Amino acid sequence: MFPGPTRNPGNVRGTDRNRRATTTLSPILYLFQIPSSTLSQKLQQVLSEIDVEPVPEQRRPGPREIPYGIPEHEWHIVLARVANHESYRTIAKDYQVSRETIRRLVQAAKQAS
Repeated sequence: MFPGPTRNPGNVRGTDRNRRATTTLSPILYLFQIPSSTLSQKLQQVLSEIDVEPVPEQRRPGPREIPYGIPEHEWHIVLARVANHESYRTIAKDYQVSRETIRRLVQAAKQAS
């Protein structure tokens, strides 16, 4: 049986079962919705009695200023080394950065001039 223009195509194709449920999954969820309910007040009392540790500000503490990249006062040295046909990988190894960082510096210098 193929769905026709007069039939409901959702029921025939089985797509009506993909609709969202209109009821909540928990039978007691509605008890938490009213702040004056007994269950909600008991929950607030239990939560107030539990000692809660303060949340740390930073999960992975590290240095405040991360020393990455090439210092601005050394950019002209890097550009001079590139002009002398030194490889990007060699320059990057000396400054402990990636080859891509050197390439971006060279591209930025080309666009600025």
